[in-house]
Amino acid sequence: MLSWESLTAERRRGPAERAGPLYRVPDGQFAMITPLRGSCRAEGGEWQGTTLIPGEVRWITASEPVRVGATPPFGSTFELAYVQLPTAILDEAAQPAVADSSQSTRFRSLKARDLHLATLLCALVRARETGASDQYAISAARYLGAYLLSPHIAENRRPGGLDPARLRAVIAHMKENLHDNITLDQLAKEAGVSRFHFLRRFSASVGETPLQHLTRIRVSAACHLLAIDDEPVSHVGRRCGFPRPENFTRVFRKWVGCAPSQYRDRIRRNPEHG
Repeated sequence: MLSWESLTAERRRGPAERAGPLYRVPDGQFAMITPLRGSCRAEGGEWQGTTLIPGEVRWITASEPVRVGATPPFGSTFELAYVQLPTAILDEAAQPAVADSSQSTRFRSLKARDLHLATLLCALVRARETGASDQYAISAARYLGAYLLSPHIAENRRPGGLDPARLRAVIAHMKENLHDNITLDQLAKEAGVSRFHFLRRFSASVGETPLQHLTRIRVSAACHLLAIDDEPVSHVGRRCGFPRPENFTRVFRKWVGCAPSQYRDRIRRNPEHG
């Protein structure tokens, strides 16, 4: 029987150094983590090294433990939402067509950037902290199981793009320095190519320019923070690389269709649309 006794939903504070604790889950369980504050580095499993920012989710299975530590510059801690559930919820949610697929195949189909899933995990942690009922836990777990097995579209690399390792390095640099003034020259240096070739190859890899992709990451992170945090909108903007409030509002409105404050009000009234 699902209840808070069979689920784990808690806030965990990360270490200030890169070599953090190893997260393991027992057989018959799986876990997901997403940053509540700051960014972190997840090492191990299918992704050898992945930087997570708010709005991104990393899953942990019994066969793939993950070590979670800080991102440079070291010295500041981060907070995670940690949610662990029994794999039985996947079996319960699975349709006959996918019931025989392996757990690892299921998890490989998940997307790293999933604002809705990240918001759900954060909401589950807060519900546990505020004493929500077992019925809430049951409903949330079953919804998560159904959502995790929903179809996810993998993005294919386009011809003429960057080498995958260099592309990962560039995107990691974007995430780890989200609040800084990131230039095209810095990104080209991370990719190890000239500015001209970087612009062309990056665009071929992801289907948009480096600036467009960086803005997408910044706005996505801002959306997530606006949904889960109570800090002033201007602070959220600065954390996501928009030092001037008027610029943050202008860019956010262009990408999302409303001002940041309006988005926060709307998403908190209707969290299922996050």
